[in-house]
Amino acid sequence: MFLLSTKLKESEKSIMQFGKYYLILILLFVSCSNGYYYKYWFFPYYENNKIDTTNREGFTILDRYFAKDNDHIYYKENRLTDIDPKSFQILNHTHFSDKKSVYYISTQTELKTNSPKAWIIIIPLDLKVWTEDKLVLVPLEDSDPKTFQILKSRGLDTDYGTDEKHLYYEGIKLEERNKDSVGVLDSKFYDIIKTKNSIYYKGEKIKDADPETFLLYDSYAKDKRGCYYFNVLAVHAFSCNTKDFKPLTYPNPLDSKISMDSDYAKDDASVFWQGVKIKQADAKSFRLDVEKTDCLYPGMCGKDKNFSYESGQTNSN
Repeated sequence: MFLLSTKLKESEKSIMQFGKYYLILILLFVSCSNGYYYKYWFFPYYENNKIDTTNREGFTILDRYFAKDNDHIYYKENRLTDIDPKSFQILNHTHFSDKKSVYYISTQTELKTNSPKAWIIIIPLDLKVWTEDKLVLVPLEDSDPKTFQILKSRGLDTDYGTDEKHLYYEGIKLEERNKDSVGVLDSKFYDIIKTKNSIYYKGEKIKDADPETFLLYDSYAKDKRGCYYFNVLAVHAFSCNTKDFKPLTYPNPLDSKISMDSDYAKDDASVFWQGVKIKQADAKSFRLDVEKTDCLYPGMCGKDKNFSYESGQTNSN
């Protein structure tokens, strides 16, 4: 039990430490299912199972997630009730609309086991573990199907959407807004939304953030009130001298003409690693040590007149 707990804590720490790099790996290695498709250009399948269309007059595959017949809409072979097939429109793989509303839809994979105490005391010999998909269908409150659109970041869909009056995240209404007062801030890794009154990350309003002066670098940001560090799990707000604050950059290994932000940043008095102040670091002499060959990635190591650093931790020179 102690060993498992220790491993979980180490895993948690690793995710926080290398959040954006894990995000890239997850996106690269997430397995893709077949979904809906036609075999031999005629026979409809979902995954590896042939679909019996005997009682599905007019059955048509729309894309890998959606299909329909004359009377119903199907999502991953789940029949959706109370959806109008005639006005049905696919917005992307998680949003669709009909004449009544806009909808958010997804499946949540849940881990099931026949022993609730498994993994805690001892693994029983008859242990069975399996996964079940649970359908989540949310009508967007007060949504307008005629004006709703998915917000995009660098050409890719985000989990945010807007209509004439509202901002939504994964089907949840966040706030009313004026037309054209919402936008996605430019970021390589994160979907960060700016409105006239707020800054949002993962559907959560960043407390006390000032949209008018908010400046996003990459994983770091600042406004007139303070500084922020983003990772795949959350945003961390911290105190800094906003006038002099900036992330430290290093050359892109694939193109030295392009600069990349590291997880180190500093102002006139302090050095930060992932938004946490390094107490013993000397801000005036601190710089990245991009020539250090045993760093996991460029921008992970730094040094000042007193110490060398790796992941914000010090080693005596």
